[in-house]
Amino acid sequence: MDTYIDQIAGAPMSLRVVIVDDHLIVLDGLRRMIETEENSWVVATCRTAFDAIEAIDREQVDLVVVDLRMPGMSGLEFIHYIRTRRPDLPIVVLTADISDDDLAMAMQYRVNGIVLKEQAPSIFLNCLRTVATGGTYFTDRNLVCALDRLRERDFQYNSLLQALTPREVEVSRLAADGLRSRAIGDELGISPGTVKLHLHSIYGKLGISTRVELANLAKRQWLTNETRF
Repeated sequence: MDTYIDQIAGAPMSLRVVIVDDHLIVLDGLRRMIETEENSWVVATCRTAFDAIEAIDREQVDLVVVDLRMPGMSGLEFIHYIRTRRPDLPIVVLTADISDDDLAMAMQYRVNGIVLKEQAPSIFLNCLRTVATGGTYFTDRNLVCALDRLRERDFQYNSLLQALTPREVEVSRLAADGLRSRAIGDELGISPGTVKLHLHSIYGKLGISTRVELANLAKRQWLTNETRF
């Protein structure tokens, strides 16, 4: 990817990194580690997502390393925001742990790599090198197993979605967007009672019981080739 290559002919690759983590000792350690790499340096260390947003707007940045657990704006919220502003900016998640649902959201937001803090420093640096040259890095065995679980779960859900009628798909889409029964009825020209009947049928077919589960299911459809939501 040209983003990471100096535009002067023959110049070596350079990598300008922003790190986002609310622990000072982590920020300092990561900065020292990254700057052991040739032509790599940290242009900003940020304890909050808001500071990182300012740094990305201010500095020339090639890659962002971000923790998921932060006060204020979370890592996932930060990633989502950055994707709306800089959709092609490579992002590496460095976290102590990650749930299946957080992993699903991170993949939906197209993170380029994930490294667990328990892994060796060489793994982290290999991830940065891979991502800096246009690749992706998800090699931890537990992460790979989690991704497999997500794909299997959503394959099963996608099969169930095929059983929904066109009207149930419309109701599902609006309910997943947060509309209540009356608003859905107004949108579709049906009564709130009819909406509730459709939702009861949808929940039964999908094996769920709440609108929150329906919204989460809709969000996870990045795993399928074609979404009906």
